Amino acid sequence: MRKIFNLPRFIAIPLAVIFLAVSSVLLSFLFAILLIPMAIAGYRFWRTTNLSKATNDADVIEAEFTVLDKNTDK
Repeated sequence: MRKIFNLPRFIAIPLAVIFLAVSSVLLSFLFAILLIPMAIAGYRFWRTTNLSKATNDADVIEAEFTVLDKNTDK
């Protein structure tokens, strides 16, 4: 890189370190942007499977009910 831009060594080395630091931060940021939606989708899938498993395992009592409404308006 120093030969391409013809930079002195005392400028090229800190510039390379800064470039490496910035590129690693940007790569981490890109990875986080991609990972967060996948984590949310995975959590929702896990929660749905656990809820369906819990409802299948529990003793379920099914009942029908009728609501009786008493009107006293005359």
